[in-house]
Amino acid sequence: MPNYLAFDTETWRITPGRLAPRIVCLSWARSTDNTSGLVAGKDAVAFIRPYLEDASWHLVGHNIAFDWGVLCAADPSLLELVFAAYAAGRIHDTSMREKLTKLAVGEMSTDFSTGKVTKFSMEACFMRRFHVDLSADKGEDAWRMRYHELDGVPLEQWPEDASRYAIEDAERTMRLFLDQASDDSPVVDRDTGIVTNEAEQVAAAWGLHLAGTWGIRTDPAAVVKLSHELDKQAHGFRSTLLKYGILRPDGTKDMKLIRGLVEECLGDAAPRTEKGAISTDRECLMRTGHEGLVALAEAGAVEKLRTTYVPVLLKGTELPINPRWNPLVESGRTSCGDPNLQNLPRKGGVRECFVPRPGRLFASADYSTLELCALAQVCLDKIGWSNMAEAIRAGQDLHVQMAATLLGISYDEAIARHKKKDPQVKEMRQLSKAANFGLPGGLGAPTFIAYAWATYGVKLADDPAEAEERGRQIKAQWLETWPEMRKYFADVGEQLALRDSFDLTQVRSGRVRGGVGYTDGCNSYFQGLAADGAKASLFLLQQESYTGRSELWKGESVSPLYG
Repeated sequence: MPNYLAFDTETWRITPGRLAPRIVCLSWARSTDNTSGLVAGKDAVAFIRPYLEDASWHLVGHNIAFDWGVLCAADPSLLELVFAAYAAGRIHDTSMREKLTKLAVGEMSTDFSTGKVTKFSMEACFMRRFHVDLSADKGEDAWRMRYHELDGVPLEQWPEDASRYAIEDAERTMRLFLDQASDDSPVVDRDTGIVTNEAEQVAAAWGLHLAGTWGIRTDPAAVVKLSHELDKQAHGFRSTLLKYGILRPDGTKDMKLIRGLVEECLGDAAPRTEKGAISTDRECLMRTGHEGLVALAEAGAVEKLRTTYVPVLLKGTELPINPRWNPLVESGRTSCGDPNLQNLPRKGGVRECFVPRPGRLFASADYSTLELCALAQVCLDKIGWSNMAEAIRAGQDLHVQMAATLLGISYDEAIARHKKKDPQVKEMRQLSKAANFGLPGGLGAPTFIAYAWATYGVKLADDPAEAEERGRQIKAQWLETWPEMRKYFADVGEQLALRDSFDLTQVRSGRVRGGVGYTDGCNSYFQGLAADGAKASLFLLQQESYTGRSELWKGESVSPLYG
């Protein structure tokens, strides 16, 4: 195995707008001689630099992106070395390694041994692997929350408990890393200790951490305008709800009346909950077309904006908003919270509140039909051919191609009519988007009907039975357009034969997702590949922005993204 240095930083406390706080000390543990120690914050950069420069050393941490952020904030000259180490696969994160090994056995969300949500903190990993309880080190009085008190104090004057806790953090990280390296798992290389797809995921985690640390600001005038507009909308919806009796004068909802109205509007097609009650979710309310029920659905959306986003947007007028990114969820994608910048509402003026810093700008880049490109690539890799891939290579619009099938005309005629804004082609193209984006996940006709309406506002028919038959016809026509999908679905089905789930190996990255069912299996291949490509791009963009260089930009001049 390579030489490994595990390390951890202790800092001033994290506060809003400060996700790379001032470093107080750095603790370390070496695999080569089983030694460990402590370095004062002022000496931390000088200590870590030689390990970054020496390609024979690999560096290990738990949520290590935070520690690199702290060190690079202390001395930005480290940035080029840190990015190079990530690109070379020399950075390891025990939290990410734990995620990847748990993902491989289908326990990334739920720990089968406890039946509880799987957690990936150092405390959770130690309890799971070594049955050691580290909770005594928590609490407001614990040293982990008080290192700012020792900033500038010579190490020899530190309380023994403060030094011990810091050093044990690094030692625990090394112990966890080595235990992970010995896992009897198909995703762990026992000779090197490396986990499949680890390098790519930790690099993405670093890129996302930098985005979260830098944060984003909001414009005071835009936030005030949004808040006033939402208040106005909420008042209007309240009036409508009171008119229909959906909202009582005391502010409570008449759920019996609401369910009755839903049933009156949708009849036997009214969806029900698992317990058999009439559903009153947003999608169902919108489907009714009833003024009062639609107002109820819209009022819920407005209230979410008022309570979830407005308070955060107000804070962003004074300090950067620093979202927390989760670099890996089961599908291979990412998630974001506090707030969720990854899925901001399209309507309501929320997006317009965000502004670049003075002298900076926002640039928007969109991957055209990203997941369909990924799906076509997966079919090429797994099946060996793909009509969808041929259409993409020919520069065709995949939705117009599908619309041509639905209309029974040639692609050339469909694209010519589309360019002339033909309303029939426009309608069929919208329906085709629902098919192209919904059906690859293995949707059946009933689910596709709901998906098309909720996502694209496309209603197949007013009569439920007629809509279901139309849904089956559309799926058959979709399979006619992209015949490789029959083989794709059959491949997933074969892996599920005689079992409830299977272990899916992601194309190209080799990442394993255990315990996958039919729809997850259909979705995971192309969603995971799309996410892998986007994460790789993110790392290169960040590398060029912070260093001026990347694997794709090696010229004499720095990248135009630099700075």
